Amino acid sequence: MIEDNITFLNTKMEIKDHRVFLGFFEVIGRLNPPVEETIKEIKEFYRNSEYLPFFLEEEGEHIIRLVPVRKTEEKQNYWVNIILFLGTILTTLLAGSMNSGGDPFKNPADLLKGIPFSLSLMAILTCHELGHYFVSKRFGMVTTLPYFIPVPFHFLGTFGAIIKMKSFVPSRKALLMVGMSGPLCGFLVALFTSIIGLSLSEAKIVPAEGSYLKLGDSLLFYLLGRIIQPNIPEGADIFLHPAAFAGWIGFLITSMNLIPIGQLDGGHIAYSLFLKNMRYLYIPLIVCLLGFGILWPGWIVWGLLAFILTRREPVIQDTITPLSTQEKLLALVPFFVLILTFIPQPFKISA
Repeated sequence: MIEDNITFLNTKMEIKDHRVFLGFFEVIGRLNPPVEETIKEIKEFYRNSEYLPFFLEEEGEHIIRLVPVRKTEEKQNYWVNIILFLGTILTTLLAGSMNSGGDPFKNPADLLKGIPFSLSLMAILTCHELGHYFVSKRFGMVTTLPYFIPVPFHFLGTFGAIIKMKSFVPSRKALLMVGMSGPLCGFLVALFTSIIGLSLSEAKIVPAEGSYLKLGDSLLFYLLGRIIQPNIPEGADIFLHPAAFAGWIGFLITSMNLIPIGQLDGGHIAYSLFLKNMRYLYIPLIVCLLGFGILWPGWIVWGLLAFILTRREPVIQDTITPLSTQEKLLALVPFFVLILTFIPQPFKISA
């Protein structure tokens, strides 16, 4: 079997060495130009084979690693996704109702007060996850439907949602597009929701006595507030409509996901650009997050979590084929979205 693989691969590259270790078979050399076409031909040859080829480049040499494939059929239990989705609708309805002054436990009709918040937040989260889902499917990846995370008795009612990638990433382009798709889809819905919500919000005089929770501004949310609510009286502030609050949360979620580190969406985008060189960004980014922890301790937690997540890297089948100039320019879009939506101090108590 090894001889057959060497015979075939010898027609596609100049082989300098080969080796077998840990069940993998590797050949080292230089792929025949044009390299991208050669990679496509090798992928096609092994499409129905018992081996899956991975393409790497180390110290100027091309490496083809043949990994034995075990094909197993795994059926997803969609009832779990459905139950979690419906549960999250309920918990966000409860949160929205209580945030609006309702008490759905004493008066179930107050649950209706939570509809604007729940509908807006669920739309943002759902579009974020479905963005990942449909783009990953387009690249032939095996992906689950979103798993929503309901959280009762919490002012948000949820900790978001996740999807599970159950296959390798076919290319750097695929990693870039899948990483971008979720945050950008969620951002667009959050932008629409913020505009509608801010137009429904009211500018009220801030009470002279007592303390209240004040939300920090991202650059974009601040500009939207000044454009949509230009005439704010002295001593007044914008009291957000539930839909605007959901849009604000959407911006915060987007910025947190786009931080270019670890298994975050921003980390996947950065890894598609820099591959192993991504490690040089880890310490500066973590230091920045810890610095922002002076303004909001939550950034310290997020920075430590991000550090833990940096230990895992995406498994990419083809790391040799580079991103095109157009794709690299496209990667700047989520970077600008991060700048627009980042909130240095999301929460503070104003007295």
